[in-house]
Parts: sequence; C-alpha cells; structure tokens
Amino acid sequence: MKYLFIIPLLLLSYCSQMFAQQENKLTPVAAALFKNIQTKLTVTAQNSIAEKLGFVLSGNEEQPFAQDKESKDYPFAATVLPTDINKDGKEEIFISYGNAFTSGNTGSSIVLFIPSTAGSYTPHLNFPGTVPDVLATSNQGYPDLLIGGPGMEFPVYRWNGKTYALYKTIKDTDYDKLKKVNIEDLSKAYIKG
Repeated sequence: MKYLFIIPLLLLSYCSQMFAQQENKLTPVAAALFKNIQTKLTVTAQNSIAEKLGFVLSGNEEQPFAQDKESKDYPFAATVLPTDINKDGKEEIFISYGNAFTSGNTGSSIVLFIPSTAGSYTPHLNFPGTVPDVLATSNQGYPDLLIGGPGMEFPVYRWNGKTYALYKTIKDTDYDKLKKVNIEDLSKAYIKG
C-alpha cells in the first residue's frame, strides 16, 4: 500500500525536474536571437520575447530568421539592443530585424519590449523603421523616440502611459538640430555599465 503513494510522488518529482530544466534552457530561436548578447534577462524572458516575435529559424547562418515557415526564402538577421531607456533598473530590449519582404522600402522593422509590473515583456512599436534615436524630450519617464525610414519627415513616438504612440513629425531639414542619441550607442554604453 505504501508503494502506491511513492510511485506518484516519484513521478511528480521527475516531471518537476524536467519542467525546471526546460525553463532554464533557451529555445533554438531564443538561442540564435540572444547569441553573444550581454543581457540581464532571464532564460524565461528571452524565450518569451523570442516566442512573441514569432520568428522561425531559416537555416541560413548569416540570416538566421524567417517570418514563418512559408517565408524561409526571405531570411533576415536581427539585432538585439538591451538598454534601460527610462532608468528604472529594468532592461528594455529593442530588436531591429527584417528585409524588404518583411519591412517594405525601409528594409528593417523595429520592436521594443518593455517589462510590465508583473515582469513579463510586452512588445511595442513593431513596424517598419530604423533603429530609433532617443530625444532629449520625454513623457512619464520614457524618452521620445524618433524612428527613421523612407520619406522627408521623421515620426516621433511618445509614451502615453501604456504604449508609444505617434506624437509628431520632424522635417528632414530639422533633424540635425535635434539633441539625440542613437539606441545602438545607448545600448553599448548600457552594456559597458
């Protein structure tokens, strides 16, 4: 009779250990995405971001991702840029990815993952554009973001308390007058500490 209780306990223990090991292992897409990236994200957060992006592996070493299984003929690379744009001690993740197939004339798309109060990462932006510039202006603790692309004007996105929304546009002639820093430079400084 004792043995009838021990077997389920052993089985439960084994399953718990297997689940814990899976939680501590990057999925293949997350491993490719975060390869050689210095980040404070947990394995669970990295896996969650990779899952929310929805990328699949393309089989191409230099351009390891595709939008889905049907578009593997249009592979692309992705650049992960960790930073702390609102200086709250929690890492935000910018990801630049794509090509003309995924992003049209711009040739790349940008997505920003921001941690919620619960700790899960929520995607913002996620449209064609270049790696943003962070402007000196801000709202509710988050800096305004200028996102380039084709055209004669640059859209500026402002945090509204829930997401980044289009705030205004800047004419091409005024771009050089702005006080700004590119996210790539901010990410490098953040990683150096």
